[in-house]
Amino acid sequence: MLKNRTIAQKLGSVMFAGLMVLTAGVTMAAAPASATSCSSHLDREDRPNALDGFRAGASCSDINGNHKVRAQLIRDGGTDNESSWFTTENKTYHTVWTTCYLGCDDDYEVGTR
Repeated sequence: MLKNRTIAQKLGSVMFAGLMVLTAGVTMAAAPASATSCSSHLDREDRPNALDGFRAGASCSDINGNHKVRAQLIRDGGTDNESSWFTTENKTYHTVWTTCYLGCDDDYEVGTR
């Protein structure tokens, strides 16, 4: 009887270890190989006797090898502005300065190279 219980305990341990390996494999397969990590910000330029100027900036600490990124100035009621595409990490890229009559916001876009 003691021998059968020891075998059952070992079998249970092996089954548990196998289940953990299977679960870890599924979890790892679901995660992306490399993520793109970026942020954006909005700059405001005070212009006396004129409408203030705005531009968006974006920078990335990590860019996936098959991605490219650009800063976006989203203008309410106007045409959005975008910077050129970039792939250099830890450098800030900006849109051109413009006015935002009805408001604006910053963002960034990730594209495929």
